[in-house]
Amino acid sequence: MNDEDIGKLLISAGPRERPPADVEQVVRERLRTEWRALVAGRRRDGRRQMSYALAAGVLAAAIGLWFVAPQLRGPASPVGSVTLAAGEVRVNSSWSFGWSDIVPGQSLAVGQSLRTGRSGRVALSLPGGVSARLDHDTQLDVTADDHLNLVHGALYVDAGPSASPVSRLAVITPSGSVRHIGTQYEVRLMGSGVRIRVREGRIEWRARSGSTEQSKTGEQLSIAGDGTVERRAMPLYGEAWDWIADTAPAIEIEGLPLTRFLSWVGRELGREVVYATPQTASDAADIVVHGSIAGLTPAQALDAVLATTRVRAAVRGDRIIVGGNEPVSRPAD
Repeated sequence: MNDEDIGKLLISAGPRERPPADVEQVVRERLRTEWRALVAGRRRDGRRQMSYALAAGVLAAAIGLWFVAPQLRGPASPVGSVTLAAGEVRVNSSWSFGWSDIVPGQSLAVGQSLRTGRSGRVALSLPGGVSARLDHDTQLDVTADDHLNLVHGALYVDAGPSASPVSRLAVITPSGSVRHIGTQYEVRLMGSGVRIRVREGRIEWRARSGSTEQSKTGEQLSIAGDGTVERRAMPLYGEAWDWIADTAPAIEIEGLPLTRFLSWVGRELGREVVYATPQTASDAADIVVHGSIAGLTPAQALDAVLATTRVRAAVRGDRIIVGGNEPVSRPAD
């Protein structure tokens, strides 16, 4: 192998991401051993040709270790799976491979990264019933089974209606981290700052400096690059949350009580489900829905399912009013 051959090999391989620390340590130890052999050989005979040959062997060993490092580490255990993928969504299978398209049902492991393009969005199912969704132009690194590193873009987390009181999940950003207590929230990077919108429950923001801020349902925290915090109220529904509903994975409705379906719709749209009368609530509890809502947004599913029942609903502000005579209307801001 001459200098020209090595140059061609490196060019064809393309730029590589930095390997994990444990793999890098293995490579360094192997190269140190090879280099000692090279130096010893030079001291024995001083022949330049032998030095070149050994140097080429060291480089070949480095390149070989670079490409087989995943085998040195062993397979990573899955920590989640893809429940919905729309548009341009790619995954980095490991540090030694390039980006590839992702498909629903694909597992996700520690050390992998997800990236959405201008038209891409993706929803993930994580341990403990947690749903995570990525907006357009977002990159997320899975650095541990309970740590998600938001590199750029926006991430929405839904811990579920029956989430445990304390969650280990942390969303890491360049300027700090977010932890939640049974909640729904969005984290969006805004230049050098971060914006957090809490739709349900509570979150704690911890800055790199160690300072903390807490936020609750209906609040927005804007943390500037210099650490300045601005707090204001915001609605739980409307255009700001539309991308969340568009990325909601469909649920299985076959055999599901209508009341549970309506609760799911209300949660996804950020609106409270209110029954016009006790009799309406009783009637809805007795109705069992059938079919599938695959491919429908929650608002579309609401129209489609109620059209097959004697129950109707009207969406008014922050409420979905369920009755027997009112026509179905789509959510309005």
